[in-house]
This record gives sequence, structure tokens and C-alpha cells, in this order.
Amino acid sequence: MTEVDDRGRVMQAVGQIISFVEGRGYEAGERIPSERDLMARFGVGRGVIREALTVLEALRYLERRRGSGIYLSQSLEEQSLETLVLYSKIGFPLDQESLMECLEVRSIIEVDAIARACRRRTDENIEAINQVLESSRQALADGLTLDDHDFRFHMEVFKATQNKTLVKLVVPFYLMSTQRRFVYFSDKKNGESSLKQHELMAEAIASRDVETGMELMKSHIGNVEHYFSIEREQ
Repeated sequence: MTEVDDRGRVMQAVGQIISFVEGRGYEAGERIPSERDLMARFGVGRGVIREALTVLEALRYLERRRGSGIYLSQSLEEQSLETLVLYSKIGFPLDQESLMECLEVRSIIEVDAIARACRRRTDENIEAINQVLESSRQALADGLTLDDHDFRFHMEVFKATQNKTLVKLVVPFYLMSTQRRFVYFSDKKNGESSLKQHELMAEAIASRDVETGMELMKSHIGNVEHYFSIEREQ
């Protein structure tokens, strides 16, 4: 078996453990089944289970206590962003409250980011942003959705801040909302509206118009927040 296969089995076990724990409704600090029980339940070897538990410990989802057992973390609020991304990858949906909180954090970060992009952008950044816009226009003309193009546009804005750490910080927020963005952009009107907003933001960045850029980004993300807040009420 290749290293890729081993990694795949470990990540599958990670997803199975999370789904099992969430499905059974374990509370923070509660003990969960032993390694042996998990091996039998999921039909995998000790090595796979131990690797999976190591991943979940690193994500601060579980705690292994020597001589005592395995426990759901007592401080679930300290779970890393990677844990939320993992939830999304294994098909475990974010609850509505978590989604809205992520959108709020994203708004705080992105409004500041576009201001920095307006001040720091280079000609190369503008060219990259325009390429994404052109690709987006073609995608709409071809009847395709813009969920991937939306991700690419915002990443180019972050790159224009010239802050590599910021780019790494925001990627998890987009990864955990992959399915939600697919739903949002399945409505062609949302895609058309989003593209127009992207074009205006691109103009603000190109002209180094900080105030306009910030207002446009705030409104842009506000539209998404409004869309999903209405969904929550239905």
C-alpha cells in the first residue's frame, strides 16, 4: 500500500470518528470509546486509528490521557480553523451560527485587506485580478457557476496586500464554505451580481481608492450575509 493510500485511510478514519462522536452527541470532556473499540467499529488497524487520533489531537478536537482514555476536548471553542475545514471536507455541515460567525470574521478581515490592496497593489496584481474577471465573464457566458472564480478573485485581492501570512490565514474560511458557495452561485443572478461587484472592487484597487474599496467590500460580503440570514429564517 502506498503512502497516499495510508494517508487516505487515516483521513477516512478521522472523518468516521468525528461523524460517530457528533452523531452520538458526546459532550465536551466526555470519554469516548477506546482505540480497540474504534478499531472494531471502523474495521481498521491500530496504526490507522492511532494516526487518526493524533490528527484529532493536533486539531484540539480530542485529548488522549495516559492510563485513562480518549476524551472529547473540554475546550471545544479552542478548536482550530482546520477542524472546521475538516468538517466541511467530510460532509459534516457547519451549523448556521458557525456559518454566520465565519462570515462576520471574513468581513472584518476582507474590508481591511482591500484597503491594504488599494495601497500596495502592483501592476502584476491588477493583471491577475483582471484575468480572473475575464475568466468569470466567460464562465457566465458558458452557463457555468462562479463559486471557484469567486474564490480566485478574493485570493488575488489578498495577494495584492503583499502579506503572505494573511493569505494563509483566510484560506480556511473559504475552504469551509465551499458547499455554501456552490449553493449561492447556483443561482445565476447571484453570479451576475457578484461579478459586477468584483469589477467595481477591481476598479477601486486599480485606482488606489481605499474608501470606495472598503465600502464595496463591506456591501459585497453583507449581501452574502443577508442571503444566508434569510435562509436561516426559512
